Amino acid sequence: MPNEKKQWRKRSDERESAVSPHRNKQTNMSVVVLRIVASLLFLTFIQRCECGCRTVYCPQISSTLFPCDNCHTCLEKSSRLCFTSNNATCGCATAVPAECTRNPSNTTAPFIFCFIADDAAIPVPEVKVHEGSFVSAVVPRFFSNPPFDVVKPSFLYLLASFPKEGSQCKSIGHIEAYERGAECLLRIRLHMPSIDYTGHDNYYYDDRSPLETQLSSDLFGKKKSLRFWSEVTLTRKDTVKDGHVHFASVLKSPSTTVGIS
Repeated sequence: MPNEKKQWRKRSDERESAVSPHRNKQTNMSVVVLRIVASLLFLTFIQRCECGCRTVYCPQISSTLFPCDNCHTCLEKSSRLCFTSNNATCGCATAVPAECTRNPSNTTAPFIFCFIADDAAIPVPEVKVHEGSFVSAVVPRFFSNPPFDVVKPSFLYLLASFPKEGSQCKSIGHIEAYERGAECLLRIRLHMPSIDYTGHDNYYYDDRSPLETQLSSDLFGKKKSLRFWSEVTLTRKDTVKDGHVHFASVLKSPSTTVGIS
């Protein structure tokens, strides 16, 4: 009987030895899959959000962590930065820690910080066609309202895209023209009062009127479909140990389409 028990234990150990590598392989594979899924969630968040991301190098950061696809909840905590060191779990921050650096060292690890502006939106330009004369486009003064009193808007542009056939598609004065395949793209810089103009000029006066642009119908040619939208750059600057970290994100409005004959 003792010999039978020894043989049974030996066979049991052999079976366990044969199964264990398979179990370990399954466990390791599960960990890899979870890491890949977590990384994909973070990449999906970056692609979906209105944010700019930068890599900095920091000592260990203590924070409440959560899955990275919930980065938008940082806004509910009055935080505009979401950060991660592994693309799987993320935390919220009101600023990049001052002890972080732009360059790696032996005492730091890489962290990705993303500037979140999901609550910022630009209204659709209001476009009117004045038959046989010009097209007017009005961009409402969105930059005077929250959250643009917190995030910093700059470089506001009105853009128009239309088939370039039958048009010259050339820059004229402050109107920039670019050929994009079969399309012509016009870009006009708009100056935002109190942002681009500070009011230090004695002759400066803000009449609080909407930002209106008038474009001659000759720019477009005949019988065209015109698509208008606007873009603005949101910026942020954080101070770190060896300088500054600059964030920038381009925010686009929905587009509107009109036709001219």
